[in-house]
Amino acid sequence: MKVCFFKFFFFLFLSFQFALNQKGVLILPFKKELPNLKDTSPNNVIYPKMIDNLIMAELRIGTEPQTIKLKIELESYLFYIAGQNSKNKIKFNEGQSNTYKQIENKNLSFQVSNINEGVFSSDYIYFNQNSKEKYNTNFLLAIDTTIDESGGLIGFNMEESLTISYSQFNFMNELKRIGLIKDNYFTINYVDNNSGNIIIGDLPHNIDNKYKEKYFKDTYSKLENYDLTWNLKIDNIFIADKNNSNDKINVGESISAYLRVEKNIIEGTERYRKILLSSFMSEYIGKKLCFEVNTQYYFTYYCKKEVDISKLKNIYFYSNDLDFTFELTYKDLFYYNENDGNNYFLIIFNNNLDDDTDYLNYYVWILGEPIFKKYQFVFNKDTKRLGIYKFYDDTSDGNSSEEGKGWFARNKWYLIMIILLLILLTGLSIMVYKYLKNMPKRKKKANELIDDEYEYNGEKNNIN
Repeated sequence: MKVCFFKFFFFLFLSFQFALNQKGVLILPFKKELPNLKDTSPNNVIYPKMIDNLIMAELRIGTEPQTIKLKIELESYLFYIAGQNSKNKIKFNEGQSNTYKQIENKNLSFQVSNINEGVFSSDYIYFNQNSKEKYNTNFLLAIDTTIDESGGLIGFNMEESLTISYSQFNFMNELKRIGLIKDNYFTINYVDNNSGNIIIGDLPHNIDNKYKEKYFKDTYSKLENYDLTWNLKIDNIFIADKNNSNDKINVGESISAYLRVEKNIIEGTERYRKILLSSFMSEYIGKKLCFEVNTQYYFTYYCKKEVDISKLKNIYFYSNDLDFTFELTYKDLFYYNENDGNNYFLIIFNNNLDDDTDYLNYYVWILGEPIFKKYQFVFNKDTKRLGIYKFYDDTSDGNSSEEGKGWFARNKWYLIMIILLLILLTGLSIMVYKYLKNMPKRKKKANELIDDEYEYNGEKNNIN
């Protein structure tokens, strides 16, 4: 009897656990690979050491599963895994997997990411590190690459402007084909400075009550005359004191901003550099407390530790499409390098002076990791639209921010209800168990009472 009850509760627990894991949704954890900044002079901390943001997700692949780290990018559309003959530092040895197959017996030439040549392939992939569930998945096996720190690439860009044959190498297209996700949504979610997850397959407010649907807005993301990519129209950039946002200084208007989580920085254009710096840190540059570094490609900036960067003004980006203003404070805009004690400004400017014929260098900004750490975007590949979740204290309707809370904090009421329900069911089960266990005793006692009553009635009749 006890074994049956334990089985019942174990099945009940699995049912609740299954209910909490959404069907058609993949949550892909990632970690940031930190750059080595030791023995680095201030002239090259930002460029080239910190331009690229290497965030990687782990997948297991093959018969005897090999763990491969793949970098995450929004600029690329490809899903590729580095083969044993590639120059990537992390490699998948396809020869050791009995389930690896070449789908096409021809090599394909590429000029994307670090790939020169690859072959259309398939193998079993474990997308969840803690699960034995595997999926026969198609991907591009890279056989000729340039040197790269990762074991491949998961690209989340749109591929509609490319040839149809290349769309088969898109990660989300493949997840949908094998039935792992139901919709082409994804959200990049940082949980701390160096790690996070990508929610793939549904709008986050359908999955987790951390996200409030009423805060969600979307906007068209297409940039005319250029390949389709994730970008946002910024209608105004301004600088203001947080305590007096009305006293603002306009920096520029009507720019397009590419969203690139694979960049550690925000990259601005030369046409806005001087006016932004004159209102932001020119005083400290004049006093030799902050410095400008003019490299071949970029202007970068850093300040000595003597500068109280908390007194610097905030920088704001306003989007009319989203009806939303992105606020970046000193905490978002500076990186403290413990090796030299300097604070490095995470907005850099391209060094393409006064060339208004180059659209990308003159008009387009790149919004990298600083914006992703503070705001969460939703990307919808089906409708080619971009959304945002706002996390802030909204005193107008009494909703408070839940930014930074962990899974338990966001779901504690569900867990409490489940625990109370389990306690209630446990109590009822114990009562039923004791009742059934004591039933023979109660029957025996009842029979004894009946016998006693018969004996008593018999003796009474004899007396009469």
